[in-house]
Amino acid sequence: MAIFVPGLRDRHQRPLSGKGARNIVAMLSLTAMVDMFTVLAVFLLQNYQTTGDVIELSDEVVLPKAAKVRELKPATVVVISKGKILVDKLQVATIDEVKAIEEVTVLPNLQARVQDAFRILEERNRVAGLSQIRQAVSQGRGEDPARPEDFRRVTVQADRVIDAGTVKKVMYTLTEAGASEINFAVLRDDSRVQ
Repeated sequence: MAIFVPGLRDRHQRPLSGKGARNIVAMLSLTAMVDMFTVLAVFLLQNYQTTGDVIELSDEVVLPKAAKVRELKPATVVVISKGKILVDKLQVATIDEVKAIEEVTVLPNLQARVQDAFRILEERNRVAGLSQIRQAVSQGRGEDPARPEDFRRVTVQADRVIDAGTVKKVMYTLTEAGASEINFAVLRDDSRVQ
């Protein structure tokens, strides 16, 4: 596409002043523009999220509501439904088994599964060098820098009818498995927000 010097022109797009002057014509380089759009498309594909959901909610769990909430970050998910306990969609115990235990103690299957999940995440981070990339992205966004132990973060989705004793046993087991941070998934209660 040609670019012309602005000014008065006749009906044939010839300049009216400077009869002997030559037209200035510049051409845009399509190669540079295609490169720029390619970089822009790759950037948008890497940073675009369709839902914004950090975790997938289980159908078997009715989450409690809370007025004050924080956004969750990606983590290993432990689901405590009315009938079973799941780690990343794999069943590790039933609620009846957990309730049958009298004292607060480690649940061996839950501990083993969570430790396996931590090992897998640590290996992925180490191989891909993700911790360095996350540090750079966090600094670029002005967020808190990612910590090396972030792969040990756990999000618990507990049904609102689950008793405190069961949740306490699960939390004790997660702590013994090496969880650095335990968060509970809740729904925002907008009726209480003022």
